[in-house]
Amino acid sequence: MIRFRKLIVVLSVLVVSVGAVALGRRAYVEAIGSDEMDYRGAKIRLSKKYVDYDDYKNDPANLAASEIPRVEKLMTDAQVGPDFADWHDVAHQLSKIKFPGYGMASGDNVVAAGREFAVRFMEIPQVAKERYFVLEKLAGGTFRLADDFVAQRDPGSAFAPISSIHLVDDRLVYADRNGRVVRETPVAR
Repeated sequence: MIRFRKLIVVLSVLVVSVGAVALGRRAYVEAIGSDEMDYRGAKIRLSKKYVDYDDYKNDPANLAASEIPRVEKLMTDAQVGPDFADWHDVAHQLSKIKFPGYGMASGDNVVAAGREFAVRFMEIPQVAKERYFVLEKLAGGTFRLADDFVAQRDPGSAFAPISSIHLVDDRLVYADRNGRVVRETPVAR
């Protein structure tokens, strides 16, 4: 009987301790956390308060639902280029558009007919869209924006909407993963 009482006491202390830690964490988040962030000069409301960037980044519903269309507009209306002094300039301008906690990646470079194009794309939060930037590398290490567009991603797919880009007769031809042409853009010399 004494062992049973000791077990009850130990379990009670454990439950109270876990509860105190959880309550303390919640109070800490409420006191220290933030439920908004700055993006391109605007205050964006988050779905809840976050203390830790990783907690924010790993939460698939981290934006307030009413803010999603506004974030999309801010990202798609932002202008870059059209001319860039060097790759550092490209990276600097694109990083100003990328929304914190969401992805930006490189696509395969396009090299054909003595021309070279670099491809970058970034995720637009929670709308299954990506913004693409195709940049032509020019003499002297400068770059020019050859194409800038938004592509819809299949919400149930992990695949990017654009799987390949080819230069055909001074046109950039974009295809999905099934080889279907989804976009063509003329590019000046």
